[in-house]
Amino acid sequence: MAASGRSARGTVLGANVMSSNLTSTNHSSAGVLSEQWIDLRLVSATRLMLATSALVVILIEPSDSNRYLALTYTAFMYTLYSAVFCVLAIKRSRLVPLGIMHWLDMAWYLALVALSNGANSIFFNYFFFAILVASFGWGYNAGLQLTLVSAFLFTIVGLLTAPSGPEFQLDRLFLRPILLLILGYMISRWGGFKINLRNRLQLLKDATIFSNPRFGIDRTINAILESLRAFYDADACLLVILANTADGKSYQLYRVVRGVHATGASPPEIDADLAQLFLLPSQNDAVIYRQDGRRKTVLFDVKTHEISTGDPATSAKVAGALETKAYLSVPIFNRLLPVGRLYVIGGTQRFDNSAMDFVLQLMDHVTPLIENIRLVDNLASDAAERERRRIARDIHDSVIQPYLGLQLGIAALAQKLEAGNTTVLKDVKELLDLTNQELSEMRRYVWGLRTVEERQDVLLPAIQRYAARFSSATGINVEVEAHGKVSVNDRLAAELFQIVTEGLSNVRRHALCDDARVDITCNEGTLLLQIKNRRPPGSGTLNLGNDYNNEGQISFTPYSIAERAALLGGETSVSVDENNYTVVSVGIPL
Repeated sequence: MAASGRSARGTVLGANVMSSNLTSTNHSSAGVLSEQWIDLRLVSATRLMLATSALVVILIEPSDSNRYLALTYTAFMYTLYSAVFCVLAIKRSRLVPLGIMHWLDMAWYLALVALSNGANSIFFNYFFFAILVASFGWGYNAGLQLTLVSAFLFTIVGLLTAPSGPEFQLDRLFLRPILLLILGYMISRWGGFKINLRNRLQLLKDATIFSNPRFGIDRTINAILESLRAFYDADACLLVILANTADGKSYQLYRVVRGVHATGASPPEIDADLAQLFLLPSQNDAVIYRQDGRRKTVLFDVKTHEISTGDPATSAKVAGALETKAYLSVPIFNRLLPVGRLYVIGGTQRFDNSAMDFVLQLMDHVTPLIENIRLVDNLASDAAERERRRIARDIHDSVIQPYLGLQLGIAALAQKLEAGNTTVLKDVKELLDLTNQELSEMRRYVWGLRTVEERQDVLLPAIQRYAARFSSATGINVEVEAHGKVSVNDRLAAELFQIVTEGLSNVRRHALCDDARVDITCNEGTLLLQIKNRRPPGSGTLNLGNDYNNEGQISFTPYSIAERAALLGGETSVSVDENNYTVVSVGIPL
């Protein structure tokens, strides 16, 4: 198994409790390190029990041979050795020689076997402990290497210490190494599979951690690709995926390379024609390609699960573009539709069907996460754009309009002063009062941007205060009347308030009248806001900013008011009632 080979080279992730990187700052270090030290203490305690058992057995049944003292001394030293490192493991000391402990155990067991009847030694089974530690701690390759060395050295020791005459048991001399090889191989495979599975689960966890909307889509994808590249010890990873564009015909090319730090910058876009080189003719096929003496391509159809031999020329063309002699490629689907392809390029490993299955599972797990991040990005961008537009409208209605009034007031003062009229103190005080009132409104608006608390009774009092100030400043009498209980949250109230201020501003600028009305009606889940002003007798075409067609019917709706209403899900209409009032009606669903 390819990933098992990676584990044997000293991978820390998963069950590698013997690695010197126990103190490293891995992104999952807290939980993993704690579990590793628990496993290390368990291994150390088991070693101590085996050593103590060997010493007890030797003391209970001493041999009459000259080997007795040496055997007892060796067992005692091994017990002392095991006790020391058990204490160090409990204290999490860095003095524990993690990388060679299983080899040292094998050496101790060879000594015990050599001093106790050779091939017939009862300590033969101790070799399996060392193989277990190597396999489940360091992976398949480490376990297999220890198995081969143990079987070879046990055979040599057995031959050298074999008794002469009828006591020599040839069957044990040959059967025990064979048993060691067979069981050691199986243990190594299971240990490598266990580490491989743990590593895969860790990679899936890392992919979920990396998939954070705060990091952005580009940084997230680069982080996942780098983790996958490191997992397989590959030279590079390349992802060709459909870009999030309006035409839906361009692709983005993500690439991470060994030794090159991946940034969060947006990757280059390529057109569909160039992307076809990497997407391959069949978008349903996962591909394993390697060139080792001869070109070989294995195809796996992810839809039908059929394995076949691919066209070496097509795969070699892709390999030439990637500048590699081996790669693993899998298609990427989103909602059952092909959206791109992933490549794991080069490296020292031989990709197999197991690697292909896992990468397919990984991309099935990662693709929805990437799509969710992209969706969050789009929603955030749209929300920010809508908020910018809302603030722009609010500034126009709440800041620019009052300043226009101040500008007109100051212009009137200038005209009086030019005419030689110096009695302007009253006008200055009125402008000062108007300025103070608008500053209060601006403070209230800024406070509304900061607060997160929703209130239900702010609309009607705000409109009434504004209408009073408006009447005082313009001389236009404004009546405010509510029909039914008006209860809306403060965000909706802010929008409705801006509609009222815009409507009354239109009355001041365009209507030649001295009275206006604001009616608010809440009924059956709908809020109806009406701004009315009397049409001047015989006047014409300008009233509330509305144009009229040739039949005298209103054909224009105030843009700012209509836009706000539409964003709230409402509608705006302009009409003339039986009392010859122009009525701007805004209906908002609650």
